[in-house]
Amino acid sequence: MDYHARRLKPFLEYPFAEIDRAKTEAAKKMRVVDFGVGDPDIPTDKAIQGALVAALHHDDAHKYPGYAGEPDFRRAAVRYILNRWHIKLDHDREILALIGSKECIAHLPIAVLDPGDIGCYPDPGYPVYKAGIALSGGVPHALRLRPELGFLPDLGEIPDGAKLVWLNYPNNPTGQDAGEYFWREAIELARKRGFILVNDAAYVELYYGDRPKGPLAYGGKDVAVEIYSLSKSFSMCGWRIAFVAGNADIIAALGSLKKNIDSGVFRPIQYAAITALDNFAELIPPVRKIYRRRIEKLRAGLEELGWELFPTPATFYVWAKVPGKISSADFAKKLIERAGVVVLPGSAMGPGGEGFVRFSLTLPENEIELGLERLKKVEL
Repeated sequence: MDYHARRLKPFLEYPFAEIDRAKTEAAKKMRVVDFGVGDPDIPTDKAIQGALVAALHHDDAHKYPGYAGEPDFRRAAVRYILNRWHIKLDHDREILALIGSKECIAHLPIAVLDPGDIGCYPDPGYPVYKAGIALSGGVPHALRLRPELGFLPDLGEIPDGAKLVWLNYPNNPTGQDAGEYFWREAIELARKRGFILVNDAAYVELYYGDRPKGPLAYGGKDVAVEIYSLSKSFSMCGWRIAFVAGNADIIAALGSLKKNIDSGVFRPIQYAAITALDNFAELIPPVRKIYRRRIEKLRAGLEELGWELFPTPATFYVWAKVPGKISSADFAKKLIERAGVVVLPGSAMGPGGEGFVRFSLTLPENEIELGLERLKKVEL
């Protein structure tokens, strides 16, 4: 008997199971080079690890944490944002700790949307944006990210009556960033139309030119919140620690939901995260340097092979155009079968990703070099 609720039916199918099978078969014949997963291979810094170990000895380490986050952690989040973007926030009202950014992406729509409310999400984009809206009873509306617009959405396509608009810059999967003009236009439209603007800023510290900014940096706190994750910048994916910052009323709504869902992040992890946030200026540049070197190596190799690539001003992704008329999924399968190289089909991130593939640079340089050697054998 199938006990799945009807609301889950659209999310049960995995359209790329065939690619996983091809990857498993290829691994029987050769060492697979996996550019598919966006999971940092760089270990969490030892100073952060040490802070975790020390916090384990606190007398209250084993107790239920508060759903909002430890005051010390929220103060550290305030310091980080003040030092980074010169934005002053209230740690009690304008910061909320998260069990990873995915928690907010999935749950915020439940907190702010009523059944039938329209929620907009980027396409291509992280699939949970759409899933969160749908599971809340909202109506998902895709905002297509097109290359001719620099993979920014056309804000004119936001429908009347929209209540929530998800954005994600620096962007996964395209690696693009959004500039001041775009953010000011988005903020003004949110004020005019009355929708909530949310920027998922998971990759905000992984940039290779101008420092990325979001709606809070341009005075948008009256309509916006931003999600800051420690997963990518500090190589802490498995730690599950992030925070949402900005509009107090939006954060209060999510906080009300959290009271009924969880008991917060394990205290020692929060104290380790304080060490990360307070030392970002020393801890992040070496990580950024590693990713930049990897990106340059991959881009140079792919361009030599004739691949059509898009700029990579931020993130650790390289977004490439699929040659010819083959689908993204079929092309990805071809690379696995013929070269043992795994890439993410763009269509895995939504219909707007069809015709592209994503390379993730979360693997060492010798693996990148091996992948490029393998790709030389594939006729595009």
